[in-house]
Amino acid sequence: MDDSEMQERYRALLLAARNLFSLTNLDDLVENILKYSCTMMQAEACSMYLPDRIRRELIIYSARGKDDAINAFRIPWDKGIAGTVFQQRKFLRIDDAQNDPRLLRTADQKTGFVTRAMLCAPLVDKDDCFGVLQALNPINRAIFDEHDQDIFEGLTNIVTGALVRFDREEKITLEAKLAREMALAMEIQKSYLPPEELCLPRSEMRVRYRPARTIGGDFYASISLPDDRLLAAVGDVSGKGIPAALTTAQITTEMQALAPLANSGLTDYVNVLNDALCQRLAAGRFAATTFLLYDPQRGVMEIICAGQFEPWRWHNDIWEPVVVPHALALGIFPGHQFISTEVPCLPGEKWVLFSDGINEGRNPEGEDYGIERLKNSLGSGHAAATLNHAWSDWQNFVDQEHQHDDACLALILLKPAATLDMTSSARNCKYARQFIEDWALTAGFSDLVRGQIVLAADEAVTNVIRHTYANVPDKPIVLSAEIADGLLHLRLRDYGPHVDPEKLKGRQLEDIKPGGLGLHLLQSVFSVVEHNPLPDGNEWHLAKPLA
Repeated sequence: MDDSEMQERYRALLLAARNLFSLTNLDDLVENILKYSCTMMQAEACSMYLPDRIRRELIIYSARGKDDAINAFRIPWDKGIAGTVFQQRKFLRIDDAQNDPRLLRTADQKTGFVTRAMLCAPLVDKDDCFGVLQALNPINRAIFDEHDQDIFEGLTNIVTGALVRFDREEKITLEAKLAREMALAMEIQKSYLPPEELCLPRSEMRVRYRPARTIGGDFYASISLPDDRLLAAVGDVSGKGIPAALTTAQITTEMQALAPLANSGLTDYVNVLNDALCQRLAAGRFAATTFLLYDPQRGVMEIICAGQFEPWRWHNDIWEPVVVPHALALGIFPGHQFISTEVPCLPGEKWVLFSDGINEGRNPEGEDYGIERLKNSLGSGHAAATLNHAWSDWQNFVDQEHQHDDACLALILLKPAATLDMTSSARNCKYARQFIEDWALTAGFSDLVRGQIVLAADEAVTNVIRHTYANVPDKPIVLSAEIADGLLHLRLRDYGPHVDPEKLKGRQLEDIKPGGLGLHLLQSVFSVVEHNPLPDGNEWHLAKPLA
């Protein structure tokens, strides 16, 4: 080979190094690689084999000379000389290909090309093999020599670098596209989920939700019904990612559409919902769901556990599971009969629903969060503090970078009526005490502090009856309560003559006879004790910071 030919081949090598790194399309990259290869190697043909990792095949791209069209077909990635090089990742020089048993003659038969000699090199970067490059039949010489091998080695390095760069850019582009699609899917999924907080006159529902990926298969529902009733649910559909998210959208849409059926009870509602989901969900999809239907007028909670955990409730100052029968998940058998369980409940109770992503959440050491940790994290505070503390405790425990399942935690607070209308009869004080105790429980105060609040507020009610109304019965008194700005607010309203707060300071504490403690007790229990004269009566505002 003369010097001019060698110079031409080296110029082609430099030109390839310059141009291959500017191409952004795989077809253009393959075409240029093959044509540069034919020029550099002074070969009759060159081939490049790129792996299809899903089908476990090598896609063959070949060209004869720099002006020939690119042909492509497939072979198993463990067959032929190229398959051997791809699997073993070793360079091969073959001087007599026709007598090599590894030669796969299918390619020659399809193209009519006769392979005599070849150089075959793996395109390897670290632990990844991006394919195989071949130079076939040197022109005007019988075999490829050592100079050819040196040039071919330089060529394979350039081609490998171009493929690595293309692969990385393709992954970046794909990840960006996937991120956009997932963000859109997340927005769509969120549009089907209700807000994370629902406040009704007699109940509240607060939710914390975290998918294992951008979108997930856990879902929740909080639906307001007539007569201050609340329909609540937490569920988990089979699968993850976009298919699971689409399933949650179907389920939450169906739950909302069928909500009027819950007016006749949870049993009818869940049975119709199950039949509808059996028809609509794709084969193999189902939804494990726990339902609650709170009726404050009757003081009962209806429960159905369809393949999901039973609820827990804060009752008698402890957290305990509510033992109810378990049923199949939704969407499996049409016509399956679900039957609800009714549990008596009281204002001030807190109920918790959770998916298995909570108790099965794992820390970096692979340890599960577990039921006991969840129970201990809930505590006895008011609803928002209880949920926030439990959620923070769970988040601090789990390995959030490798969260393996979606997680949903919901808390339902049962609230007393906002107002109590009573008359100025001593026998009605028991209703006032119950009203105040219910709100103190709702606010999350301990048993001891609840007793203090009831005692002090009862003193205020008694003072209104004795002093403002002078023990005249059947005069109107209105008690109201709310939790706002981190305080429990109690307001006591009467329609009697204006009073002078100075006259209500009462006797000295050393005087131990009953009654007449006046403002002493109120000011020792409440942080705010305000008297507001009104045009037609008086209002006392009592407030205490939440626990």
